[in-house]
Amino acid sequence: MDKRRVKDIMDADENLEVLYRGISVWVEDLSSSQGEATVKVLDTDELIQVPTSELRETGRELK
Repeated sequence: MDKRRVKDIMDADENLEVLYRGISVWVEDLSSSQGEATVKVLDTDELIQVPTSELRETGRELK
């Protein structure tokens, strides 16, 4: 996913589902220069740095 779309998702009023390698994550922060995002794995609350290119939007809203 490109950085612009990641930022749009972070700014959205809805809670849009994002996957990293098939795992549901919450985008916490976006690095403007590195092309990376800090995400929280929803199952474990673990924070990890991942390339934005490996994030996938599902089109579903989390409730």
